[in-house]
Amino acid sequence: MFKNSVSFLTRRVVGQQFLLRPDAVSANAYRYSLALSARKFNWKVQYYAAQQMSNHDHSVLFDEDAVRSEYLSHKNSVLARSMNALRKRKGVFWEATTTKDKIDLRERHEVLSSIVYTLCNPVAANLCDYPHEWPGTVGDWRQLLTVPITATRPLHFFNQAPPDKGGTPVSVLFYLSKPGCFGDLTKGQYEELIRGAVQEECERLHALREGPSLGAEAALRLDPSTVPFNLDTEIDRDYKRFRGDPESVGRLAEAWIAWVAAYMEARRRWRRGERQGVVFPPGTDAYRRLEDAPTAPLDPDSPFAFQHT
Repeated sequence: MFKNSVSFLTRRVVGQQFLLRPDAVSANAYRYSLALSARKFNWKVQYYAAQQMSNHDHSVLFDEDAVRSEYLSHKNSVLARSMNALRKRKGVFWEATTTKDKIDLRERHEVLSSIVYTLCNPVAANLCDYPHEWPGTVGDWRQLLTVPITATRPLHFFNQAPPDKGGTPVSVLFYLSKPGCFGDLTKGQYEELIRGAVQEECERLHALREGPSLGAEAALRLDPSTVPFNLDTEIDRDYKRFRGDPESVGRLAEAWIAWVAAYMEARRRWRRGERQGVVFPPGTDAYRRLEDAPTAPLDPDSPFAFQHT
């Protein structure tokens, strides 16, 4: 641990389920948990940016007193228990490990790129066109230091007693901070820097797209227990089922190759705005539920059951 250090942190939900989906209640609980935990540590931990995605979160934070580990343990525990209560579930909430953390960032470009990455993550995921359109974005990139972050005490988990009788605060308010490495910039200059960098990154991401973004409203209709499709996991599961039967394994491999090719072609055309004659292969779930995309019926002779999302 280092005093006065800046870190870029990522934490993923167990199984990559969408349990963090930032609907109105969970987005409020997320902000409340950040503030409540920072308050417990006398605001020695400050946020430069934070992002609540559906199955992970990103944060860029400043640690004044080398309490990052204790702070994160407390914040992640509060958030996990709160979200479990909201989703009416029990058990592990977070994945045990993470691989994207960057500790003790020192250079301006490292801090700036981490902030921009955090703010633009939902844009990169094709969920929206700009960060403010995603309800999980903490703060407003257009006025990053000016707009306060507020939250009210969630009803589903936190102590509802009056604060003077042991209850948690009825409401919280905090602001994102300006990194010390930008100390030579005024508040307005720093906000202008962020606006320009985020705008540039959004335009770069837009240019890579083949069609419109999914949209926050559609993304928020996903069931929180949904798990993103993982081709390697599905293939491995079905391969084990047919292990020892070379003919069936061969049929399985051919079926997977055909399915992926059909899905990618349908997805490409759909995202370009085409609708006439576009049919997704059997088992395509997200496009069917969120955008009423047509899917082909399951072939009863298929060597495996399709369970994609």
